[in-house]
Amino acid sequence: MNKVAVIQKVFGESMGATLVGYSTAEIFFDQWEPWNDLPIRLVFDNGQIIAVAWSKFDDLWLSNDLSLPFDIYDSQVRWVENAIDDINQLLGGVILSVSLGQDYLEVEEQKILLDTRLIIETDRGVMDIFDALDENGYAYLPTRPQNLTQCVP
Repeated sequence: MNKVAVIQKVFGESMGATLVGYSTAEIFFDQWEPWNDLPIRLVFDNGQIIAVAWSKFDDLWLSNDLSLPFDIYDSQVRWVENAIDDINQLLGGVILSVSLGQDYLEVEEQKILLDTRLIIETDRGVMDIFDALDENGYAYLPTRPQNLTQCVP
């Protein structure tokens, strides 16, 4: 199934829902540190949970449950809530649209255009969940970027 179809399936019921929270993973080595290889779990006021993870460049993993994209074996992991200051201003925002954004992969002076950004537009701004070299990266954007592939609605 292509990315647009998967986004439509997973995010279809979230239009008009309010983002009430999210959780991200931390792993313990010598201390707790973010583990952005694991998904961000978005929680909505309608009870829906959507997990989002970028892995392998350009590979978007989505789920409507608490499953994981890979086995974490015996890693010591904890989930923390609302721990990314930059995107906390989106809490309480109503979901307006979900789109794919693109970026370039440069290989031997050639630029290859790939879908590497999941853009979630709310009435409080935009959450950009992007591929940060095989893990999730997060950014708050004040407005919706241009040149997107709109998936939902």
